[in-house]
Amino acid sequence: MSDATPSRIDDYLDVFVAPSKLFERRSDGKFGQALVVLVVVVAILFFATKSAMAPIMDAEMTKGMAGAMKANPNMTPEQVEAAKRIGMTFAPVAILAFFLVGPFLLGLVILLVSKLVGGSLKFVQSVTIATFAMFPRLVETVVNAVQALLMDDSQLTSRLSVSVGLGRILDPSTTSSYVLAMLGRVDVFTLWCTALIAIGLKVMGRVTTGQAVLGAAVVWLLGAAPVLWQAMSQA
Repeated sequence: MSDATPSRIDDYLDVFVAPSKLFERRSDGKFGQALVVLVVVVAILFFATKSAMAPIMDAEMTKGMAGAMKANPNMTPEQVEAAKRIGMTFAPVAILAFFLVGPFLLGLVILLVSKLVGGSLKFVQSVTIATFAMFPRLVETVVNAVQALLMDDSQLTSRLSVSVGLGRILDPSTTSSYVLAMLGRVDVFTLWCTALIAIGLKVMGRVTTGQAVLGAAVVWLLGAAPVLWQAMSQA
């Protein structure tokens, strides 16, 4: 099939094997179907891997509640448990909302960064880049769940326990939360997403390879802001 008649199935293959061809073909900025597919597959994977990932979710929730208790010493154990139950209940909503709204927020960042490095993107194009750049997270979900199934629950102390990157080798009990937040982003899947952003910037934004890499690096740095804020709130 020629690129003159783009195939949606080809889109979901090329995002993994030929992203340059994908972004060239999707320079029309039509991201709607891809966004729906992303959210639907995320929902399916969440519920399919929920039991495997439960120890990690519980560990992260416990860590968050410890930070909340430090900020509010008057919280009772009952209130903490109630907050954890609410958090676990609304976790699917939060995750789906992240993948539904996230591409628009990331697209805005990509749009601004594109202008910074001399590119020329439309907002729909930047959202298209952002949407497809999140597809490696689907593979990450499966990889993390498989690891969680093969590991003892006592080893699943945080999301970094199944990270395929530097965060995994760090001891969370002795490493600064800020260092964990930054180095936790040096992993295969985050870098894969960042590489897709660079390719999208080069192909759709019509910039040089150097400009595209610089732009993607800026996006990577800006992406650390939420995890740094979380580290501050739990410090």
